[in-house]
This record gives sequence, C-alpha cells and structure tokens, in this order.
Amino acid sequence: MRLRAQDAALTVEKLADLTDSELRKILMPSRTRKSGCLPPDLDAAARHIMRAGDSMLDYYEDHYLMQPLVNAHQRYMSYSRFVRLLSAMLKQRSPEYRHHYRPGEVMQIDFAGFQPVYTNARHERVKCTLLLVVFPFSQYCLGWIIPSQNRADTIHGFIRIFEALNGTAKRITLDNFKAAIDVARTRRREARINPEFQTFLDHYGISPDPARAGEPPDKGSVEGIVKLGQRYYQRVLQDRQPRSIAELNDLLQLALDRLNRKVMRRWKMSRTERFEAREAAELRPLPETPYDYGTWKASIKVQRHYHVNVDGRDYSVPYRLIGEDVSIKTTAATVEIYHDSSLVAVHARRVVTPQDDAPVIDPAHMPENHRAMWRQNPDALIERATSYSPTLGRFVSLHLEINGNPRATHNMLGRLLEVGSVHGKAAIDAAYVEAIRRNQINADTLRQILYRGPRKPSRQEPGPSQPPTDNIRGAGYYAEDDDDAA
Repeated sequence: MRLRAQDAALTVEKLADLTDSELRKILMPSRTRKSGCLPPDLDAAARHIMRAGDSMLDYYEDHYLMQPLVNAHQRYMSYSRFVRLLSAMLKQRSPEYRHHYRPGEVMQIDFAGFQPVYTNARHERVKCTLLLVVFPFSQYCLGWIIPSQNRADTIHGFIRIFEALNGTAKRITLDNFKAAIDVARTRRREARINPEFQTFLDHYGISPDPARAGEPPDKGSVEGIVKLGQRYYQRVLQDRQPRSIAELNDLLQLALDRLNRKVMRRWKMSRTERFEAREAAELRPLPETPYDYGTWKASIKVQRHYHVNVDGRDYSVPYRLIGEDVSIKTTAATVEIYHDSSLVAVHARRVVTPQDDAPVIDPAHMPENHRAMWRQNPDALIERATSYSPTLGRFVSLHLEINGNPRATHNMLGRLLEVGSVHGKAAIDAAYVEAIRRNQINADTLRQILYRGPRKPSRQEPGPSQPPTDNIRGAGYYAEDDDDAA
C-alpha cells in the first residue's frame, strides 16, 4: 500500500482533495481475474427485480440457475457473489416508483408469449393461448388455457378463473389486447374499452384500468409473474403429450399450484398462504349467474322475407327493416337482433336438426295480410292450440295428420276456441281427451260430447257403493226374531 502511495505521488495536499472512493482505487485497486463461472446478466436481473418485486434468491434460483452451462469446465456463480454483484448494480439504478396495493384491490392480466400445444384425434398440433391473472398484493397467480385471444375465448377464460377464485378483485389492469381495448391508452388519450367487454366487466362489478401502451410499470407485477408461470408450465409439459385443451389446463393448474406454494424469501411465506391470509376475504363475491357471452355478427342485411339466418335457421325481424343492416347477438338460449344499437327482436334459440329446421317467427313482425296467411300454417296452428291447452295442441296435430288440409284445421280451431269460451276450459279439455280416446278427431264428435255431457256408466259396471246406515235392518235382525219364536 505504501508503494502504491509512492507510485501515485500522494502528498498531504493531494489526500485532502481525494474522496474515499478515489483513495480506495489508488491504494486498493480491484483485481480482475478470470473466472470459470457463468456470467449473469446483471442488467436483466436488476430490471426484473425492480419490475416484479422478486427477491434476489428467487431470481438466482428461477432464472440464473436455469441457464445452461457452456461447457463441462464452467460452473454457476455462488449465491453470495451473485448478491454482491447484483446489489452493486441495483445501487447504480435510478429510483423507480413502486406501487403499493391493498388486498383484493386489483388484479393484472396478460397473455404469455409461450403457446401451449396439444395433439388432436387427427394427429394435428393445435396451438392455444395462455391467459394469466396476477394479484399484485400477494403475487398469487391463476391462469387458463383458451383456444385463442378472441373476445369470446378471453371472456370464457376470465369466467373460469373467477369461478376458481369464487370472487373477483375490485379493479382489473388491462393490457392493450383487441378483445378488450378498441383504442389504446396513451399519455394524452384515454383508452376506449370495447362495449361488449365493458358489459362483461359490469356484470361482475369490476372497474377497468387500461395500461398505457409501451409503459411496462403500469402492469409490472404481471410481467414478471407471466414469465415465471410460463417457465413453471414448460417444466410440467416436458416429455408430456397432451391430447386436448382440457389436459393442457390440468397441467397448467399443477404448474401454478407449485409456483404459488413456493415460499418467498421476501415474506417468509408462499403466495398461496399470503393470498388466503390477507386477500381472499377481500374479494368481491360473484353474481348469482355467470355472464352469458353472445357471439356477434354485424352488418347482416334483412332480406325481403324479413328474416335473418343464424346457424342454419331463419329468425324473423320487423318487416319495416327490410333492406336494413342489423347486428345479431347469439347466446346459448337466445337470438337477439339489434338495429342502430336498439333491440328490435328476441327469439328463443333453436338448434337445427335433420327433423327440425323450421323458421322461428314472431307474428308481430309480419304485415297484417301475411299474418292472416301465417295463421293457417301447420306449425302456427299447433303453437296456437298448445298455448290454449296441451291437449288441444295434440288434438289439432292429429287433425292435421288425418285431414291434411291446414285451412280446414284453421277453421275448426277457430270454432273450438269460440266453444271453449262458453263451456269452460275444464269441460273442453275433458272432451278433447274423450275424442282422442275414441280416435274420432273431428269437431262433430267434440260437439256431441259437450252437449250430451259425460258418458254414463254401463249396466255391467258396478255403481258407487253406499255407506251403511243404522236404519237398515240386516239378516241378523231377522235371524234373532226366528230364534225367539222358537
């Protein structure tokens, strides 16, 4: 050290002008030595830790030790040396604001860059999408494999994740993906959320918080966990050949369970433990029914017969909209038709079968002259009769099969409904049952049954038994008289 001071020509005056670090460099210069250790990417490590909030040990085990060695002579750096080097790197970084989240306040979402693949029955490789949700407070991570990033699949993935949680956070940080965001948020412009996706969020009472385009700190927690969850998943998928998207999801849940149960050095507990202890009770409860997402078709022109086709079946539209463009929302139960954002028709959805492809018609959508003709349609006749009584519906259906003339059935049905208002529904139903039993499907038989009243029992048939009374003397009474007389 004395020699180094002499070489540097240090004097008392020079010492007064030197800082401690400058003096240390002169007297104790660092020695560069060749090392056989795998050099870590300290810059990437610093960025990851500052963004995701992971500990150095997490990064050391989950990132550095997972890198392959170049040759047999190379080895991994010790953890103590890794910490020493990384700490020095972190001290050189400019400070960044760190978000502080309350339990159950927000969840962040993202799609993994990695695409899971399964092999279908035709031996085709099918690529899927990995959707991940992270709670920044606990770092708890959930996910679901969906076929694609379209709106229907994305919403379905969210619903499955919400059901697994049995709740939701109050707010959700959205990445700029097309299923949710029509116009991305920037420093000068607010985001515009897709109306259908907004309806989905409203159903669960979740407030959207779109992240700014090109601003990773807005969703820093999810960025790091997505990569971590992806790596855990890839380990589970190794040497496995899933045959369905269901198998992919089963393996994903296994991988995320391992990730969430790993004890974090920062909190001395796992993500699962922190979530269950601090966050689960703060979640917003789910609504009674899950969101029913409908498939949308836009710019569908209404034809001259005022119908639109949905999955092979025609559905009626108000005839005034002939030639207009409408939007169709199809759910599992309904077909909804919109014009200029206004609902103009709702039908119960009916799946087409080889035996049933008849159109679904609302008579209110017809012009008056068409309505009169429609009333003579066999399906319309049966529907009209069934609405009065299921028995009448069966009677009319049999009449159509036997007669084969819808007009005659239409006229008969009109007369029967008039008779029903006179005799009452109960008497009419009884008459239908009797006519069907006799296999006499005509109006004359019904009139005979109604006017003659119920059929009287035949003489061979036993009448109703009479209850015994005290006024009737039985055989025992007379037998006693005979004994006394003797």
